[in-house]
Amino acid sequence: MRIVHLSDTHLGFSAYSKLDPVEGINQREMDIYRAFEQAVDKTLELKPDLVVHSGDLFDQVRPQNRAIDFALRQLLRLSEAGIETVVISGNHSTPRLRETGSIFRIFEHLAHIHPLHEPGAKSLVVGDATVVAIPHSTNPSLTSTLESVEPSKSTTHNILVLHAGVTGSQTYKMDEFNEQTVPLEALTDKWDYVALGHYHEFKKLREGTYYSGSTERLGFGEVTQKKGIVEVDLDTGDIRFHQLKIRDMLDLEELNASGLASTEIIREARDRVSGASIDERIVRLSISNVAADAYRSLDVAGIKRLGTAALHFELKIDRLDAEGKSQSNDTQIGVLADEFKKYVTSLEYPDQKKAKLMEMGLPYLTKGDDE
Repeated sequence: MRIVHLSDTHLGFSAYSKLDPVEGINQREMDIYRAFEQAVDKTLELKPDLVVHSGDLFDQVRPQNRAIDFALRQLLRLSEAGIETVVISGNHSTPRLRETGSIFRIFEHLAHIHPLHEPGAKSLVVGDATVVAIPHSTNPSLTSTLESVEPSKSTTHNILVLHAGVTGSQTYKMDEFNEQTVPLEALTDKWDYVALGHYHEFKKLREGTYYSGSTERLGFGEVTQKKGIVEVDLDTGDIRFHQLKIRDMLDLEELNASGLASTEIIREARDRVSGASIDERIVRLSISNVAADAYRSLDVAGIKRLGTAALHFELKIDRLDAEGKSQSNDTQIGVLADEFKKYVTSLEYPDQKKAKLMEMGLPYLTKGDDE
């Protein structure tokens, strides 16, 4: 029996102010959709007996209509192919109040699609396998739910599906609000396969226990990570990772400005950027140990203009105060800018209007960088 394991598709996620030139919507939102579509394309090519999506189908509890429509169309493709598909809710798609209701209900009428969002363990038999799925919840806790489940003796294979961080000798979590963690020892080897979601990197925790990772990069913490889906052969134990083609993200070599004057910093920054292929990529340049006097005369806006060919160019500067202590210029400003972006993308406005709001508002929030 073969399964495909994927997770953390985060449909509806958006960032930055660039629009897709074809669709006219936020470019990163479009990138997220294209990655999920690729994942479904590959799944249909592989023709597995079962698909498990281990959480965070959507990026928000109340996704926009466009994200819902896209998810519905992709799940319909799996439904029409007759592939049994289990989708559990993750922390991003689970409302804090049960009265809010779950968007997953709209998928309940689709043949072969099994959207699971209520707290507690749910069992489903597919062929000669029993799937025990545990959607995200805080009450009951995931750990207590785990303690109450056992593999079935009536089927050849048993699969556990869970959306959580894992603690142990190494910890795998995202440090997000509302995330839940379980101890590694709770994921016993009595399961033939444990399909984990939440941690965004493809990772083997032990034999038969894997995070599939997200299908797109959602921040520079994931810059080196490959993204894809996992093919599992339960009969042979073979595990194969199928990489997706997604937008490049580049973290340029850090520029250590210790002892450099502002003109030297600009020259070094220009060399860093010109020496890399940044076209349509998401790029970050970090400059550390900038002396106070050099920072005062530093043309920050000019350095930012070096990255205009990138889809997004992020500049991080750590400057030294009069006492030689490091101070990051983007700590508070970065948070405000991110919150502003999240607010604007949540508005029920046309994408062109939201892009214009970002174009007008972000310079005010980042003005401190340029002074």
